[in-house]
Amino acid sequence: MFKVRVPASTANLGPGFDCMGIALKLYNTANFETTDSGFEIKILDESKAYVPTNETNLLYRGVEMLYAKAGKKLDGIRVCVSSDIPVTRGLGSSSAGIVLGLVGGNHLLGDMFSTQELLQFACELEGHPDNVTAALLGGFTISFPEKNRVLYSKANVSDDLVFAAMIPDFYLQTKKSRGYLPRHVSMRSAVYNIAHAAMLSSALTSGDSSQLYSCFRDRIHQKHRFPYIKSGEYIIRASRRFGAYGGYISGAGPTIMSVVSKKNKEFEHNMNELIKTNLKNWRLVMLEADNTGACIQ
Repeated sequence: MFKVRVPASTANLGPGFDCMGIALKLYNTANFETTDSGFEIKILDESKAYVPTNETNLLYRGVEMLYAKAGKKLDGIRVCVSSDIPVTRGLGSSSAGIVLGLVGGNHLLGDMFSTQELLQFACELEGHPDNVTAALLGGFTISFPEKNRVLYSKANVSDDLVFAAMIPDFYLQTKKSRGYLPRHVSMRSAVYNIAHAAMLSSALTSGDSSQLYSCFRDRIHQKHRFPYIKSGEYIIRASRRFGAYGGYISGAGPTIMSVVSKKNKEFEHNMNELIKTNLKNWRLVMLEADNTGACIQ
């Protein structure tokens, strides 16, 4: 028996639409063991009420893909899953499921596939690489598909940064959220996002946090999603008022993420006070970056 642990991830980071992600210290885990026959998935937390355990389960699909590519029969496996990452909240729960299956399946197969291959398979299953790259590799990642492979860059995230996840009690499915986006954007908006994404990348990799105050703005996707996330823009304005570097919609939403200096000791208190008075259907979770990524324990 062995355990696989995969972190949550926050994607887009405002201007880095579909290509940037950061892994966070919130985890889904899965215990893999061999059995006499069959493939069984057991879910040990409350998500068992709505997460399937059949062939449509993303973990199952990850293992199934690897065994098919290896030319092996998928048989004699039991997986017990515990999930701390909330589902359909923009924190990479689907990517975590895919990566759990790929990393666990690869270990069962004697680690025959490389990290690059696992990333490519994950992207094929997820459709875009931002969350899966961060979940697999950890840290701050930039990734995009190029012909038949996924190109990526990874950098560790400074310990001085904390990620304040404002998570509502409602969900927003990624497919539905993508349906709100326009098919075309203006040249001005494209240039705006390129500049802000480049500066964000520089700030996160150089450690110069003073640059972060202007980096999280976006003109491509968030304005089309905010109308479906009640109080989302209000939360970002409040987080900046409380001293955050900035805020953005995490992935497809509806979680709102703010990036805060660890030295800002008042942020958590101030945001929780705001929740008590004005945002009773939201909760705050303070998270650090995970620079390790998926691992076998």
